[in-house]
Amino acid sequence: MEKNEPHFYAISASGDHPFLNSLFEHEEFELDLGVLFEFGLRRTLDGIAVVIGETSA
Repeated sequence: MEKNEPHFYAISASGDHPFLNSLFEHEEFELDLGVLFEFGLRRTLDGIAVVIGETSA
């Protein structure tokens, strides 16, 4: 995460992503790799479950 901070700040400073920037206006928002991983994993597994359900019917 620290390695990519300069890239994130450059993206943020561009103003091209107002929704992303709005997330960081609140102090309680924090990028936590564990939380991000779990979020992505849940969506991936939910998608796989749908595909399995469609192919096993």
